[in-house]
Parts: sequence; structure tokens; C-alpha cells
Amino acid sequence: MVASLRQNSSNEWVVNLLYGATMAPRFGIQQEASSVDEEESQHRARALYCKALLHASSGGRLARDWLAGCSSLLFPSGSLLSIAMKHEGSEQDVERYRDYLVGKLQKEVERKEGGGATEGYKVDVSAHLSSMPEVRCFVYDAIRALVFYRHKKVPYEEKCHLFSVAAKLGLDQKITTELWGLVEQESSIARDKQRALENPWNE
Repeated sequence: MVASLRQNSSNEWVVNLLYGATMAPRFGIQQEASSVDEEESQHRARALYCKALLHASSGGRLARDWLAGCSSLLFPSGSLLSIAMKHEGSEQDVERYRDYLVGKLQKEVERKEGGGATEGYKVDVSAHLSSMPEVRCFVYDAIRALVFYRHKKVPYEEKCHLFSVAAKLGLDQKITTELWGLVEQESSIARDKQRALENPWNE
């Protein structure tokens, strides 16, 4: 019991460090699983997230390093590490993750409507993807993976590709541009820290 509480507290601290909010989704999951079946479902969702993220970030070596490190920090899992190192992301992976998100939205609507959501409303649900924290965190993570240790040297084609994936998930260009700017600011702060602290590994 005590160990579980400590682990949850540690996880919240890590999430707050990575996203600035303890309730932010972690690889597409916002709540802890309450059963074995739910845990298995969440693991499948995290696998979808990682595969789609590899495609969004163009799947380069540094992006894979970022994904491997972050997944190990948040969810120590051999299968997620294997995805990070070996999986060749594809457009189908993004479509599968999008389908997962739309299904999640639909279930929330049906729960609120008492199971009375209409077929026409399903189309409306998909239009609300951009309001989901899972989508914004995904794009934010994809940008961080793409720019990891590249210091503004990201090829224009790869940046355009990421913006295209973000659009498929319902995020408009304005929001994606804001997220890109946020990551650039964070990268600049990280370099300032390195200079200020005179880290020996940068000498």
C-alpha cells in the first residue's frame, strides 16, 4: 500500500516535470487502470501512441532515443522500448491512434447522453479531437522527439510532415505552431541551463 502510494506520487512528479501538470495524459492515458483488463487496454493504447509518434516525428535515431527514454521513465516496458527502437511508423499507425481517440470520445458522449448519441453526432465528435489533451500532448511529444538534440536543424520536409499529422488529428496549424514555439523556447532554456551550470559533459 505504501509502496503503491509512493509510486503514484513519483509518477505525478514526473508527469508534472514533463508536462507542467500532474493530470496531463501520459502517452495517451489520463487515469490509472483500476483492473487487469483496463491495464491491458491502456497498454495497447500506449503502443498505438508510440507507433503513431514514431511516424509523426519521422522515426529518426534521435527521435527514437527520445521515445525510448521517455517511455522508460513513464512506463518501464520491454514492449514499448522495442517499439521505440525497431518499429517503422506508418500513416496507418496514425489512423489507428486517431480511431482510438474518436472511439474514446464517442464513449464519453454516449455516457453523458445515456447511450442516446446519434450517428450524426459521431461525426461531430471527431471534430472535437483538437480539444482533447491527449491530442495536444501527442503533438507536443512528437515535436520534442523531432527536435531532440537537433537545435533548430530540423529539415523543412520533416516539420511539414509533423504539421500534416497534427492536422489529421484535428489540430489546426495555429495551435501546432504555438506548440512548436513552446518546444523551441524550452530547448533554448535547456541550453541556457547548460551554459549557466557549466556541465562538464558539454566541455
